[in-house]
Amino acid sequence: MPSRSWAPPASYDLPRTLRVLRRRRSDPSCRQETDGTWRRTSRTPDGPVTLRITDHPDPITGRLITGTAWGPRADWALAQLPALLGAEDDPDAFRPRHRVVAAAHRKHAGLRLARTGLVMESLIPGRDAGGAVPGPVADGAQLGMAPRRGLVGKAT
Repeated sequence: MPSRSWAPPASYDLPRTLRVLRRRRSDPSCRQETDGTWRRTSRTPDGPVTLRITDHPDPITGRLITGTAWGPRADWALAQLPALLGAEDDPDAFRPRHRVVAAAHRKHAGLRLARTGLVMESLIPGRDAGGAVPGPVADGAQLGMAPRRGLVGKAT
């Protein structure tokens, strides 16, 4: 099972960043466990993937977030991990022009914008219980709805 780690900035808020990927609190494809671990299943054009994301202290960087992946697109999911965690988001470049937006930006300073690289997953709100979920997952985990052929090209 391949894995990859990322050292977030000091003000980073993992739950707030990943929470936007859930459709609802009981979303079977993206959930936070009681120990803080996140489990996310995705259906990529090349097959399903399960990603386990853990947040733990590190003596050198102060903190590491580690993703472990299973399935035919495990390497792709790990290559995308920093983007999924919001590493490409630059909050210092954001200049709010309204006082309410500025206050929200200060209040939620650790929020980063997650990028999945899977547009259809965001566009299709339904869920599909079909297909095996790769790797060790929590009970009830499901993959997102399968896109119809011809709608999605291969992920690069």
